[in-house]
Amino acid sequence: MAEKKADIMLHPIRMRIIQELVKSPNQTVQQLIDHLGDVPQATMYRHLKMLSDAELIHVVETNKVRGTVEKVYAVLVENLAITDKELEETAPEEHLRYFMTYQANLAKEFERYVMSKQPASYKEDGLGYWQTTMHLSDEEFEEFAENLGQLIKKAVEKKPNKDRRARTLATISIPEVE
Repeated sequence: MAEKKADIMLHPIRMRIIQELVKSPNQTVQQLIDHLGDVPQATMYRHLKMLSDAELIHVVETNKVRGTVEKVYAVLVENLAITDKELEETAPEEHLRYFMTYQANLAKEFERYVMSKQPASYKEDGLGYWQTTMHLSDEEFEEFAENLGQLIKKAVEKKPNKDRRARTLATISIPEVE
């Protein structure tokens, strides 16, 4: 049986590679190694191959460098979404495992930030985390999610420049158990 897209994407190293390519498109293997900082070269190549085979990333250009071919990778954003069919065919235990991987990735990213910055800079940098409960009908929630999605899409489409910095926004929606 072919490996599920979620299993491929929600591996700690592959999640970081995808996020790095979303944040800074078109990177070489060496740039990815430099930016991620703790992924050995052989490991990076193995995970890039898996992501490429799954059509989650692709080679956008090749360059001849000292007699070898250097590949430049980009993420295939349109292929990152998990299909409704795959979600429906995923056992609750698998969903829990995916969620735990997602949380662990966020916790590691949070740790990297707070361990490298002074608390006085947190507010200025925009660091925050919160949880709230909303009382919405299914229709109201659908409208809310659509509006939030449009805001996020607009922000994600902004290209990096000297005045912008990458920011991670993670969302989780958990309906009340009836």
